[in-house]
Amino acid sequence: MTIAINDLPEQMIKWQVEEWIRDYNFMLKEIARLNRILNTPEFGQQKLTATYGDEAAIPKGSNGISQAELKQLDRREKRLYKYLAIVEYLDKVIDELEGDKQKVIYDCMLEGVSYTQIAEHLDCSRDTLRKVKEDIIVKVVRKVQKDRFLQELKSISK
Repeated sequence: MTIAINDLPEQMIKWQVEEWIRDYNFMLKEIARLNRILNTPEFGQQKLTATYGDEAAIPKGSNGISQAELKQLDRREKRLYKYLAIVEYLDKVIDELEGDKQKVIYDCMLEGVSYTQIAEHLDCSRDTLRKVKEDIIVKVVRKVQKDRFLQELKSISK
């Protein structure tokens, strides 16, 4: 039995959103790494000197990319597009938040700042911070559901 994306319980979407926020910096680093890999020209085993005699007659392998390498590049490219979509979405979500306090907490969460450090920075208790964080997560989950963002991600991953 398969579950449609719309039928996912809100709690599962909430866990997914929290994971995205927690992995935001990782995704930024992976996007940079994948961009370096995918945008680097590969010249293969090209010799820059001419060959003569018996060596010139020996068959050489293709200078092109093998099927396995193409599949690996394709997987990396799909991952890159998925991470780009998630990062851009998380960046846009800040406009949905109310007040500077929520925006500061959200920014700090994306940067990977611990809850203790955020609470100290805002001079509030961890309990107050937890409540604001829950409110932020609920708003992001509702936006994900409204925008059908999980379906968009699934189409990128195919």
